[in-house]
This record gives sequence, C-alpha cells and structure tokens, in this order.
Amino acid sequence: MITSYNIFVPALMGRYSSKRIGVIMRDKGYRKAFVIYDKGMWDFGIAPPIISNLNAAGIETVCFDGVLPDPPDEMVEAAADIARGAGCDVIVGIGGGSSMDTAKGVNVLINNEPPIRQYFGVQKSLKPGLPMIFVPTTAGTGSEVTNMTVISCVSENRKDSVVSPVCVGALAILDPELTVGLPPGATAATGIDAFSHALEALTGAQANPLSDAMAKTAIRDICTWLPVAVEDGKNMEAREKMLEASMFAGMAFTNALVHLNHSIGHTLGALFHVPHGIACAVCLPEVIEWTAKTEAHKVRMICDCMGVDVPQEASEEEVGSIARQAIRALLKKVGMPNIEGLGIGLEAVLQVASVVTQDASVAIAPFRITSARLEKMFKDAYSA
Repeated sequence: MITSYNIFVPALMGRYSSKRIGVIMRDKGYRKAFVIYDKGMWDFGIAPPIISNLNAAGIETVCFDGVLPDPPDEMVEAAADIARGAGCDVIVGIGGGSSMDTAKGVNVLINNEPPIRQYFGVQKSLKPGLPMIFVPTTAGTGSEVTNMTVISCVSENRKDSVVSPVCVGALAILDPELTVGLPPGATAATGIDAFSHALEALTGAQANPLSDAMAKTAIRDICTWLPVAVEDGKNMEAREKMLEASMFAGMAFTNALVHLNHSIGHTLGALFHVPHGIACAVCLPEVIEWTAKTEAHKVRMICDCMGVDVPQEASEEEVGSIARQAIRALLKKVGMPNIEGLGIGLEAVLQVASVVTQDASVAIAPFRITSARLEKMFKDAYSA
C-alpha cells in the first residue's frame, strides 16, 4: 500500500508565546499585516495587545473585525475586497475557527477571482496567496494546522470547504493564556469538535499510521483534560493540553480527513444554525457505534484511549455499544446537549437525513450509509 503524508504548519506553543508575534514577524521580513478577528476579540481584550505588539515591532496593521460565525461567503468576499486594496504582505488570523477560516478564505481570493464558492472542493491550481499567521483562542477546530477552510454558502444554505495549499499557514502561535476567558459551554463545544476530528480521523477510510498516532494522543488528552478545562477554565495545564490536543487532532484529520459525523455536523449547522462543536456532538456516539461494524479494531483503540475496558471476546456490536456509552458519558460530563435539548423537532431532523448523504465527507466513511440508517441514528440520539 502506498501512503502519503501531509506537511504541517510550524507551531510555537506555550504560555505568553503570542507576545513574541511582533519580533517573529519582523524577523521574517513582514512589514504590513492584514489582521482578521471578530469584534469579541477586541471587546475581550485579546486583539488589542497583539496588534500593539505588531505595531511596536514596526509592522503596520490593517484590521478587519467583521468575522461572523460559520463564515458566510458574502462576508469573506467583502473582507477579501478590503485586503486586496490594502497592500499587505502577510495575513494574521486571531480567534476561533471562524476567524481562521475567514483568513483562509481571504487568502484564497487575494489572487483568485471571487466568488469563493467556485473553489469548493480540492483545488491544486489556485494562484498563491500571502503567508498566514494563526493565533487560535479556542481549543477545537485545529484550523491553524489544516489545509482547508469551511465556508457557508448563503445562497445555497450549505457549508462546504476549499482544500488547497493556499489554506496552509506559515506559522501557528498557540498561547493557552488566550483561551482562559472562554466560557465553559464554548470550551466544551470546541473541545468536542477536536474530539470528533480525532475519532473520525482514526476510523475513516484514509487513516494512516501518522494520523492514527496523532488521533490517539488527542483522544487521550481530551478525555483527561477537557472536563478539567470546563470545570476550571483558569487551569493552565488543562488549557495548554487542550490546545495541543486540538492541534494534534487537526493534523490527524488533515492527513486522514473526517467522515460521516462531520457530514451530520455540517448539515445541522447549515440548516438549523447549530454551533459547529455541538452539531458534531449530537450523533457522535451513534456514528462510532455504527463504525464498529467495519472498524471494530479502531473502535477498540478509541475505548482504550478513553480508559474503557472492552472484553477480548466482545462482538462488533458489543464493541460499538461500549464505545457509544463511553462517548455519551463524556458528552454529558461536559454539558453537551442532545438534539431534543437544542429545540429541534424530531420530524424536522429526520427530514435532513437525505441531505447528509450528499455531503462530500460521507465518501470518507469506511461504510455505506443510507437515509434510513441515518434516520435511525437521529432517533437513537434525539433524547439520549
């Protein structure tokens, strides 16, 4: 078997590492930065010191603070219009996945004509953009080390991805201090997003030894440290371990991709405007249970990483059931709601099963899935 591995983004990890951003960028020869964040990053006092740090190092900044959740294509294109006229030589994305996805979307359009939706899918011939520096403030998306951006297409009411080297950053700066102010609910949701990345990368059809190793490390650390971070947001060890786990999970799924669970997450997010981490949580136990029918040995690995015993003689169905219960217990422990708790009617969610099967990530699942089977998953997960 021929296996390929992707090269990842260099990363600087550690407390107060964001305070080195100005010196690092000056030493790299950057002179003018297009800085992207949402208004909350300014209001919470995260963006101002980073921008001041850049300015003190002699780097001029042009700021875009209009980032919206699940970045709409129209917003990304508006930001790109500003960036094209700014004459910058580097892009800086500060914030969660939406800020980093916006930065990547802007970079796609720096030297390629809009609209961005024409570039959905794998793109190998886009014109290069600018170097990008990412400063994540959540531990979940792993977007700082991935080669894709997820954009919401407003006119078609769906989410899709651009996968391209243009979406790969030049440096990720992971400072756990910047995640301390994240509320428990957001900490849990973003952490479960990373957990989903790891589980899907481990069990998907494109898994390889490198992605397996990173995914298993991420699963172990998330199970250990996410409940701590949710309970005590000022625990610096938990915050640092979660940032690291999120990065490892991002590296894992850049190599192996995600599958059915993210198809469900994308669909629920686009149609019901459910936050991404929560949308990826609601059916995760049922997806992994079903995955055990073809990947029981990988689901056993998940249980082992979670510290859950599986009898040697357990059948595929039993392995799946044990994993489902363990994953559901973790979701409950960190306060993740079920579908019913989101206020979505059962009939409404059943109607989107056929939409899920059309999502591109379904192709990476190690099994075939029907709308009827998805409806059964939704029913099982609805009040769980």
